[in-house]
Amino acid sequence: MKEKYSKITFKILIFIPGFYFLFLADQFMLPQKEISDAITAYSTIIVTRNSHYGTNSSKELLGYKYYTKKGYEFTLSKTYVEENEIVLHQSYIFQNINKVSTKSTTKDYSKELMSGLNGACLYVAIGLVFTAIISLFLLKFNKNLSENGFHNIILSNSFLTIVFLYLVLIFN
Repeated sequence: MKEKYSKITFKILIFIPGFYFLFLADQFMLPQKEISDAITAYSTIIVTRNSHYGTNSSKELLGYKYYTKKGYEFTLSKTYVEENEIVLHQSYIFQNINKVSTKSTTKDYSKELMSGLNGACLYVAIGLVFTAIISLFLLKFNKNLSENGFHNIILSNSFLTIVFLYLVLIFN
């Protein structure tokens, strides 16, 4: 199986760091659009946790999802924005909201931002990139890689990709 699928696995894994470095260029190097907007609605993101025996459940607030007048959406971690007038900073390629601040008090909510590739999504993406790079080195330079090692490469990258996509679906 390793001989049959190692080339296609290598080609698929090469896209993960490439996509991430494109995101980093979009996030930090390219200029960003500054958009003045107003919050029109919000919803809470609540997770229900069950006890071990299923008799008791508790609800935990993860954050707030905000909707704006111009059609933008963003999620903040357990932080409620009290003012309606906000300023958004958006990247050009991925249209990712990178910074949220209020107009009058200029309070910055960027550290609490969870939507897009911010917050937990960013940390899982970093783990996925490191795992993909290590896997690429193993596939390229380790000629004695066993079948079990090859399966571990596929499963670890698949697992992190599924977790990343799950987080993107929750917070976007």
